Amino acid sequence: MNVQKNGARFLLIMLATMLTMLALLAAPACSSGGKTSTPATSTPSSGVSYSKDIQPIFNNYCVVCHQGAGQAGLGLEPNVSYSKLVGVPSTQSSTELRVKAGAPDQSYLLAKLRGTQVQAGGGGTQMPQGAAPLSQAQISLIQQWISAGAANN
Repeated sequence: MNVQKNGARFLLIMLATMLTMLALLAAPACSSGGKTSTPATSTPSSGVSYSKDIQPIFNNYCVVCHQGAGQAGLGLEPNVSYSKLVGVPSTQSSTELRVKAGAPDQSYLLAKLRGTQVQAGGGGTQMPQGAAPLSQAQISLIQQWISAGAANN
């Protein structure tokens, strides 16, 4: 039974990943006649929107385990995740915050996503646990958001 449950979870994660990739591939190219435009999902100050760019990653890959009290006391569902991440000490690394605004290299979230949590003074496994790692593009988006000040936008 546990194998079936894990297999179904894996298939759901893979389906979500493929749908996200298809949506990105199907997005029309912008032809603005030489003018540049800002994508609808960005904000002028950071280029990355927490609610439109970052939270959907958590919804697709993390909330299945990180809801309510969540793993390590980290709920990542909408309207909760930001307050559980930014400026909050990691429960695994005694030296880092989960997200330190403006400092991606000192944000334990990125170490967990990259699989470098042990080097960051933490432990456990790379996230998302039991699934393929996030794409480099997704991790870079999270890094950009943190670098720009980790705004709750």
